[in-house]
Amino acid sequence: MNAVEKVAWTELIVSAGAAVVVLALYPWMGNAALGGFGMLGLLGITPLFLRKRGSRVIRDERDVKIEMRSSWIGFGTGWVVMMISLAAVTMWHVDQRRDVPTGLLNALIWTQFALCYVIKGATTLIQYRGTSRAA
Repeated sequence: MNAVEKVAWTELIVSAGAAVVVLALYPWMGNAALGGFGMLGLLGITPLFLRKRGSRVIRDERDVKIEMRSSWIGFGTGWVVMMISLAAVTMWHVDQRRDVPTGLLNALIWTQFALCYVIKGATTLIQYRGTSRAA
């Protein structure tokens, strides 16, 4: 497993884990369960996998291309889903003549952030499994 695959597995596990923690705690803690998204801070360890060790090549052109494609898919999907969900929530509350609760907006934004990294990690792994190895 190369460095970019390790990054993808970390993104997938940390993001999905944060979402599971929030969903598990929400019935008891309400909006305070959104603190479970703090686990996303563990994504900061991913650059450690990409450190250069001696003269060994960490990423080649194929790895960079896969990472760029996955980033576009993940961030693009997260962005589109966030815009649609924010627009839908706002229109629903305007129709009901109520203000949009800030807790709901906060939850939507953090959920989309986690979704973005879940999709990015998953598409990276799918692309690595779908390509043939050189040697």
